[in-house]
Amino acid sequence: MCKNAAPTAASLMKAIRPTLVSLLTLTGQAETPNGQAAIAAFDAAQQALENWKQGTPAENILQLLGDFQTAFNAVVAPLNLPPQTIALVNIILAGVETVLGVIIANSPAPPAPVGLKAVKEPQALHQATVAADTVTKVHGLVPGIKLSRFHSPASQYNHAWNKAVDAGGFDPSLKAA
Repeated sequence: MCKNAAPTAASLMKAIRPTLVSLLTLTGQAETPNGQAAIAAFDAAQQALENWKQGTPAENILQLLGDFQTAFNAVVAPLNLPPQTIALVNIILAGVETVLGVIIANSPAPPAPVGLKAVKEPQALHQATVAADTVTKVHGLVPGIKLSRFHSPASQYNHAWNKAVDAGGFDPSLKAA
């Protein structure tokens, strides 16, 4: 189990929030009811994450993150966004997928299906499976992203965001801190 799962996920959520607001502002959605609903859903998930203890079930956080994804998609899906803005949307979604991966991998492993022999280290297998699935999802959303275990997810998120801001020719004020 990751020794710092809760702080790692919380740090990434803190990095995502300002970029979420920036994107919604850029697209003119920050003050709309759907934009406000997406921000509120994100904040609810972030608050729940702050109270989570790794190694404990996280159904509430997972549900709230799912609610955010639904609200966020309701805002951006109907928009006819140019590819450079879609890249920013995908970075936010990849960040959320990473948070989900950290939380799921550091929650108790599900029991072995009935009829299958239990593995010796179910938690380790669970973590490896979730990690591989998360990396696949992140690469699907942000092709070419360079992931490193030597840099925090929040740092990697900010780097990917800033690189997309530069590549898209956006105002530098959109850059993450």
